[in-house]
Amino acid sequence: MFGRVWGKSAPGNQDATHQRTFVPGEVVCRKGARGKSVYSVCKGAVKLEVSTPDGHPRVVRVLQAGAVFGLEVLSDISYHHTVTCLGRTQLCEIPADAVNEATLHDADLHMALMQLWQANADEADAVIAELCTGPARVRLARLLLHMARGHITQTCQSMSREDMASLLDLTPETVSRTMAAFKRSGLVAEHSGVLACELPGLERISQGMD
Repeated sequence: MFGRVWGKSAPGNQDATHQRTFVPGEVVCRKGARGKSVYSVCKGAVKLEVSTPDGHPRVVRVLQAGAVFGLEVLSDISYHHTVTCLGRTQLCEIPADAVNEATLHDADLHMALMQLWQANADEADAVIAELCTGPARVRLARLLLHMARGHITQTCQSMSREDMASLLDLTPETVSRTMAAFKRSGLVAEHSGVLACELPGLERISQGMD
């Protein structure tokens, strides 16, 4: 949504953007670092992390193609999350100054940004309400559904068991056992960093029906 509106806004906006491809595990930005750009995910997926009070990293969100992160630098000077690529990821980097300047003259772009702010807030609420409550198999089913529903192929980017555990507030061992059970049941297949999901079965588990 943001990319389409941005491309149609003031002349020169597209020239201000820079598209980059990141390798798996590459850090895009770090929490607390001075921010100068907003990022749109074109392909792949990224994880957003913060530090817990005891200093351990905690995954708080996973964003896929179409999502935007780094919006906080439009009103602040630093990033609020450490963002790392889960697989080979293509991002569009947009200067924050260019976005702020364009929104002063483009009502559609301003509205698109407001909608993105709300979408990010809704995503954060969903993590707390859906992914961090209930039995382990319910949480994991909800995560897989959350990531695969937007894809026609019913697939999503694979994540390490540690990252899944961090996002779901479970132990890596519990996630590994649950994923193994899902695979044996034919609910999930994993190949070359991609998870293929059987959505109806995962849906039943997510609702506590199976």
